[in-house]
Amino acid sequence: KLKGEIQMEYIQNLYYMVQDYWILTMLIGLMSCFVESFIPALPLIGIVTGNAMFFGFLNGMILSWIGSGLGTILLFLLTKKFKDSIHMQRFKNEKINKVINWIYKQGFKVLFIAYCCPFVPGFLVTITSALSGKDIRNFAPAMLCGKFIMFLVVSYPASDVVGFIKNPIKIVLFILLVFLAWKVGNSINTKLDKNN
Repeated sequence: KLKGEIQMEYIQNLYYMVQDYWILTMLIGLMSCFVESFIPALPLIGIVTGNAMFFGFLNGMILSWIGSGLGTILLFLLTKKFKDSIHMQRFKNEKINKVINWIYKQGFKVLFIAYCCPFVPGFLVTITSALSGKDIRNFAPAMLCGKFIMFLVVSYPASDVVGFIKNPIKIVLFILLVFLAWKVGNSINTKLDKNN
């Protein structure tokens, strides 16, 4: 019980800090999603959840979407610019080239689905999309639309945890969405593995 009270007090203190330093915490929330595009080890879902909890459903989701979208576009453009450099050539081999060719042949739909699913490594999809020679005009809309859907699904329950937990229909729908996302993500990962 004491441990639970300490955790609640910690969350309340964080909430008050957010209220006091609104602009600073918004910048931290945005930059966290931006930086995650370059460091896939960071927990994107955790960051998006935190943004939704602290800033509300709509504000938190848009903040996460802008930060992650800008970071992913910058990573794409940098990879495209330096794809012929000696350092990038080291990563290329027959297996990687097969994945690059497969990504190149895929249209809007596959990229959209890949960025919708939190179980697909977005960093890898971004890098291979850039190395495959995809145009930013084809890449950005699919990526932004996919991330928008993913962040929408993650931010909704996070913005009202208590209300969400009390509604069993919302819980069932959310579990079904997560399961569907996992199945689709697993299917895409299988296709990527087959091209390896």
